[in-house]
Amino acid sequence: MKIWREIICLGDSLTYGARDEFGRSYPAELSKILREKTGDYWFCHNYGINGNTSSDLYRRSWSILKSNENAKIVNLLIGTNDTKIPMPKDIFMDNVSTIVAQAKCLGKQVIIGTVPNLGLSPAYLKNKDFIIFYNEILKIISEEYDTFLLELIDLENLMIDGVHFKNAGNKKIAQLFADFILKL
Repeated sequence: MKIWREIICLGDSLTYGARDEFGRSYPAELSKILREKTGDYWFCHNYGINGNTSSDLYRRSWSILKSNENAKIVNLLIGTNDTKIPMPKDIFMDNVSTIVAQAKCLGKQVIIGTVPNLGLSPAYLKNKDFIIFYNEILKIISEEYDTFLLELIDLENLMIDGVHFKNAGNKKIAQLFADFILKL
């Protein structure tokens, strides 16, 4: 008998799948990979919204997490748009910590993806150092809340515009998350 499993994917345009030439996303690719590897049906709820910062996600996270009670895994990929502002480090930390705490409170396992290095993109270029700061914060949060940290590194060649991923990039991110999930 096939089992139906659910995963919540929270994030911004990188989760949404913006600019994917086939209109796909890493959550769509993740569902496919997990189905093929396990024989079970998987649905990855895509709660990525283009342009969202950690503050935007913070405001909508509780209702998403609460309304998906059957999902036991949460993939979190946020921070790219925070670099554009740049979001103060203490606010970024509070936003992400709260989202993770909410998920843990509801009995969900959290996998935090680091903010990928960006290619050349004028809107993000002047604040690229914040990627390093945010990733250090994500590591601290991961340790503090006993979650998993998925390092999304060396993916720049899979970007279509220096920020967003081509389908090959979404497949690679999905594979990285799948490898983590299959070890749980």
